[in-house]
Amino acid sequence: MVAAMESKVDYILGERVPEPATPIEITEGILWIRLPMPMALDHINLYLLDDGDSWVLIDTGLGDPVSMGTWETLLATHLAGRPIRRVIGTHFHPDHVGLAGWLLDKTGAEFWMSQIEWLSARQAYLDIEDASSALMQRFYHQVGLGQVEINTYRELGNDYRSMVTPIPATYNRIGPTTTFTIGGRLWQPLFGSGHSPDHVALYCPEDQILLGGDMLLPRITPIIAVWWQEPDGDPLAGYLEFLGTLGHVADDVLVLPAHNRPYRELRIRVTDLVDHHGERLDVTFEACAKPATGQDVMKALFTRELDAFQTRFAIGETVAHINNLLHKGALQRNLDENGQFRYERAG
Repeated sequence: MVAAMESKVDYILGERVPEPATPIEITEGILWIRLPMPMALDHINLYLLDDGDSWVLIDTGLGDPVSMGTWETLLATHLAGRPIRRVIGTHFHPDHVGLAGWLLDKTGAEFWMSQIEWLSARQAYLDIEDASSALMQRFYHQVGLGQVEINTYRELGNDYRSMVTPIPATYNRIGPTTTFTIGGRLWQPLFGSGHSPDHVALYCPEDQILLGGDMLLPRITPIIAVWWQEPDGDPLAGYLEFLGTLGHVADDVLVLPAHNRPYRELRIRVTDLVDHHGERLDVTFEACAKPATGQDVMKALFTRELDAFQTRFAIGETVAHINNLLHKGALQRNLDENGQFRYERAG
């Protein structure tokens, strides 16, 4: 579930976007690829960085037949004669590393991620334990979802596996001191949590280019959600902390996001994102004037009709705002006789 929340930023190419198998050079030495996805968020942006005799790829797309077919065309046409030597995954979500294993088999490229993101991808891919399903169902019951939704998620099982090719069993770690020199540009990693545990954006200070992944989308907010694996987590605090670290990045930086279109005027976008979550926290607090379940709060935050798939994201985002207020001491929670949490204002 992603909330539409567009900022008045400068889209440097206006409405223009690339066709799936026809990249656009967005700036010197960087090709923009846009692959379709079979979901509400219907595309992902990938970026190819020219490294002279080879390419460096940022993210891969979903592990689905359409994406594979598009990559077959790209490898045979635009990339013919120059191999992909390095694949960098910004984070573990399937639209970002879904084709990592498949592409590495085809190209022999190196695979780079932060350690936590690689471990998260491997765990998500390999997890087939019945205990995981039971814990997942318990989480959704405690936050107030009904049995219909819980049964749907149980039947889905590990749907991550269906969206990725095998996650590479070995990788190269992106750490705090890692830098990449690609085509004469020096790139440094910017780490952030909230949307995922250790998301990597890449920043080139000299040319003022920021490969933002999912952290700095111009028209929608990245999903900041609590999942069953970390039910008491506070991902919103991590995301707001990341936004607060961007003061050293120039406002006219060219942001290359994983969804929507490349843009400038980063400061406007950061301010809007912070304000948006501040407003959502206010709604969450108001919804807990009387003891409320997570589903009660979700209905205050998301007023339109949601299907089961959308509800899974919406309740995760709702609990992220609830947990942030719990960690701050603004809310408290208690388990009722049905084993569901009731959230209310503290004191």
